[in-house]
Amino acid sequence: MLDHPLPPKIPWVDESKCQSCRKCVARKACRVKAILAIDPGEPPFIDGNLCYGCLACLPACPFDAIVVE
Repeated sequence: MLDHPLPPKIPWVDESKCQSCRKCVARKACRVKAILAIDPGEPPFIDGNLCYGCLACLPACPFDAIVVE
């Protein structure tokens, strides 16, 4: 029997906590730029196809708006 690793946990943006910063610090912390903002002033989202679950964005957000369950 092969032992497979669990898939990475992909974080998401809690829009109730997100302040829609012009210069998102969490986005800067993301090495693969998986945190995307479509419109200025709107909360960003995390592209699960790009994110590999390193979770570097969690401590980077000063508002704790990026969460993982």
